Amino acid sequence: MSSTAAPSVTTGMPGRTHAFWRWLDPGDPARATLILILVTAVIRLGLAVLMDFGNGESYYLAGTRVPHLSYFDQPPLALWLGWAMLALTGSDDPAIIRLPFIVLFAGTTWMLFTLTRRLYSPRAGFYAALLLNVSAVFTVSVGGWFQPDGPLMLFWLVTAWALVRVMLPEPGTMGPARIWGWWLFIGISLGLTVLSKYHAAFLIAGAGLFALTRRDQWRWVSHPAPYVAMLVAFVVASPVLIWNLQNDWVSFAFQGGRSVESAGLRPEWLLRSVLGQMTWLLPWVWLPMIWVFARALIAGPSAREDWFLACVALGPIAFFTIVALWAPLGFHFHWQAPGYLMLFPLLGRFAANGVTQRPRLTRGWLGTSVTVTTVVIAVLASHIATNWIAHVMPLEKDPTLEALEWRDQRDDLRARGLLGQPRTFAAATHWVEGGKVDSAVGGAMPVVVLSDDPRNLAFTLDLTTVEGWDVLMMGTDHRLKDPAARFSQTIRGGVELVDRFDLTRGGDVVLRDVGVFLAHNFSVRHRIEFDGTDPDSYFGEGWGAFEGGPGARAIDAEAATLHFDIEPRVRYGHLVLRARSSGGQQTLRVAWEGQPVGRLVLPEDGSAVDLVVPVPGDRRVGRWQGTLTLTPERPGVTVERVTLDPVSSPHPTGAGR
Repeated sequence: MSSTAAPSVTTGMPGRTHAFWRWLDPGDPARATLILILVTAVIRLGLAVLMDFGNGESYYLAGTRVPHLSYFDQPPLALWLGWAMLALTGSDDPAIIRLPFIVLFAGTTWMLFTLTRRLYSPRAGFYAALLLNVSAVFTVSVGGWFQPDGPLMLFWLVTAWALVRVMLPEPGTMGPARIWGWWLFIGISLGLTVLSKYHAAFLIAGAGLFALTRRDQWRWVSHPAPYVAMLVAFVVASPVLIWNLQNDWVSFAFQGGRSVESAGLRPEWLLRSVLGQMTWLLPWVWLPMIWVFARALIAGPSAREDWFLACVALGPIAFFTIVALWAPLGFHFHWQAPGYLMLFPLLGRFAANGVTQRPRLTRGWLGTSVTVTTVVIAVLASHIATNWIAHVMPLEKDPTLEALEWRDQRDDLRARGLLGQPRTFAAATHWVEGGKVDSAVGGAMPVVVLSDDPRNLAFTLDLTTVEGWDVLMMGTDHRLKDPAARFSQTIRGGVELVDRFDLTRGGDVVLRDVGVFLAHNFSVRHRIEFDGTDPDSYFGEGWGAFEGGPGARAIDAEAATLHFDIEPRVRYGHLVLRARSSGGQQTLRVAWEGQPVGRLVLPEDGSAVDLVVPVPGDRRVGRWQGTLTLTPERPGVTVERVTLDPVSSPHPTGAGR
């Protein structure tokens, strides 16, 4: 390239280039990558100080206040790190909790450089690292937030790098002892990947696909070392298996069920997924990445290094994109991210070749990518701090409000004497707000979610052990409008409104009417006295009027039903029913959830008798309703009392769970 009038410097490429572009063509790619890591880590630390937790982060923190072997929503490694920071520092400040994840991404960037350098060149490694750090989903979410993707990406890359060392070795470097050593290392690293996220299955599948499609890799199919590595990985990841065994395999069922749930073919969901991935990665990164990915797939196994990367990338990208055609995956566009991570080496080589062959175009692309990403981050960060965009253009829905915690209410709750009270726990009605409630109470009491989708927050407290406790309920108006009516079966002592508060940003009110309620005498034991004071929510179809006096209501149809609210993970097992007949001797059939559980013979003299039977236990994670159906032989049956008692959990909630 010809010299310009501006000062120029000699670079690692032939000729001379403008000083402005020097950093895009480093003479020492390893040193440049280390500088990149340092600069971006400082930026992420600044963002960690500026930004409060998002919805997912506060939810994860609420679930990790007490460590468990694993968790409902994901394996435990990220949450263990969060717990460790809580234990070591005593602080739940976002910058403190996020610090290990910023360090992890520094390691991820270096491992990407190392992998790309080995496969292609040091310069390709630098460009791969640079482009990783200008991709939105990686540089912001994976790179600086408290979530499972942080350790996943690092250990995914470490495992891929080790696989390259053993499957694509330099000539004469792999004797039998070194082969075994590397495969054992792969087993440990793969196990840590599994402990991070279930995506590790795609890494195994990708390596297997590579081995099966290249003749020079077939020897690994019969070699014992890869199978020993798998065994080691299972041992390292055993906390996940043990926890799932203890909890009815709920985590595997939940995550596996999300991909098979179907709403019919929805092409618009598929389009949303593709556009979402492009947006998450940023179009100027995603489009050339798809180009190099397609070229690698078309070239096939003949290009060994490219084919390895394509095989490992293919699984998560293809699976979660195709599944979006029928499964309601929502906006989880980051689920494909481990696959895209494996394409950055290809993109780095593409950039390195471009700097040599098409320097002006390639430098323009790289420079613009860095500039635009920096500007976008600066704009969003300043808005999060000041809310200035809302003054320029009114926002119907502002996604940055996720980074708005309720921790400012902590001092007020403490001043009111609501924190640290004995026999009190906190509750929300949605897992997103469960994390926000936790930020308000700050670990002063356990937080649960009383809904049909509590996720990790179904395991913070065994509700069978808090009979008679008070509940500090918090929620936005659209999620917690009338707690007395919603929890009429489980709150026996009434609900009082403590206060309502607004949330502000930059002096502007951005969220109104967050309610704080104190509910008294929580109970998961059901007692229906049939005296007119029972909550209406118990009674389904088939009931007549209340008879005179306490405890009597007639069945006025072929069958009558009672509906019981079942709180998260509460399993019922003991049913007592008292009834009598005014129409002579007859049999009352009793069914729980459509399954017969007993028959009560009612005597001819009209005296009341009891049926005491177990009901099938079902320790579901989400809140639901159990239905009791009573079917008499003929009219004349009156029910006086029904009690339904829970069975205590066989696994106490706490450390080691």
